[in-house]
Amino acid sequence: MQNAERRIQNEKSFSKFYVLHSAFCIRSGMNKLPNHTALKEWASAIDALGRGDQVILIRKGGIADPKFGLESDRFYLFPTNFHQSGGLPPSAVHISHWCEVIRTWEIRDLDALFRLEPQVVFDRATLETRFRFRPDQAIHVIGVRTFALPAPATVPMTERYEGCRSWVSLDEEIAIDGSRPVLSDDQLQKRIEAVSATLWS
Repeated sequence: MQNAERRIQNEKSFSKFYVLHSAFCIRSGMNKLPNHTALKEWASAIDALGRGDQVILIRKGGIADPKFGLESDRFYLFPTNFHQSGGLPPSAVHISHWCEVIRTWEIRDLDALFRLEPQVVFDRATLETRFRFRPDQAIHVIGVRTFALPAPATVPMTERYEGCRSWVSLDEEIAIDGSRPVLSDDQLQKRIEAVSATLWS
């Protein structure tokens, strides 16, 4: 147990807050997320979250981030597929989903990270690259509930959104009214519990 505690630190649960807060926001007609906060993530990971195939994000920040931290527990997903293809930034991106944080873990053990490979779209080489970037910092594993917007929003690309940074504040107001969770409460709970069990095994 002591070895596990050294490998996996600061497990935090947002579950009770999440259930009450999300339901209230959608019923009360809050039509945008606070500060228009968006997390930049690979498009392949966003697609997996949107299908319900993935319920976690694995983060360590970008080159422009001194370190990674949760700037908000509710955020839009900003696709960065041009990083994967090595191409130039597009003239616009399509925002189709947003997330709410349920649980977080910090891990410092590569084997623990590798055990998550079946639960994410990243292969082992990509996971290891993320782990070894800034080796003095922990990997953040973020359990989320993903919501599909009623219709994708087109966001013009600006210089402020470019660069290797994790978080951006969108100029556009994107309504979340009518958003649909991609997984039921029971489905999500089972998946999050499986992640926790995998990390602590």
